[in-house]
Amino acid sequence: MKTVNVSTGKENFSQRNNEVNPFISCNTTSLTMGTFYIPELWELFINSPIYKKYERFSQPEDRLQQYMLDNKLEPQNHYDLMRAYNQFIGREADFFSTAVPFRELVDELLSGRPWVGSGTFPGHPTIKKAPLGHIICVVGMIYEDDPYSPIEMIIDDPYGNTMNDWQGSGNDIQIPWDLFVKWMKPCGDPNVFWAHRFRTLGKS
Repeated sequence: MKTVNVSTGKENFSQRNNEVNPFISCNTTSLTMGTFYIPELWELFINSPIYKKYERFSQPEDRLQQYMLDNKLEPQNHYDLMRAYNQFIGREADFFSTAVPFRELVDELLSGRPWVGSGTFPGHPTIKKAPLGHIICVVGMIYEDDPYSPIEMIIDDPYGNTMNDWQGSGNDIQIPWDLFVKWMKPCGDPNVFWAHRFRTLGKS
């Protein structure tokens, strides 16, 4: 088996300790976490004038979340999330689409960049029967010979362990490919996914 994981040895961000909307801030937390895994973008993020304006918050994801709320942008809306992120960081660095070919997303991971995706998961630790719309950071995959035919995908989940009712850490959670396809939007199509992709100056 071969493993690609762009977040190896790096901190996992939890939304549970956020000051602003901790139960529904998977959006800004996942996007901030993905940024942290890309040094070039992280430097832009933490040195932006907007970041410094919100220095009353100790956590960077709270700064992005509050910026969105202050500007009447909806964190649950992916296009608002992209727009706010790009304003926050100071350039077009996040590109969102509802139909990104999976092969391109694998190429992102092989190039060392995570991507942020949206899913509809089977439940929630406190609301067992209700499907949960949730946003996570995809950081890698496990495969035998072909990375474009993974056995499992690796995610960093800001709420907790996706495979265990979100109990415990959400760091480096391995999801079998069939469940990943079933849960991740557009749900059921293995060829395309909803995704925020990060663009760096030296992107290959």
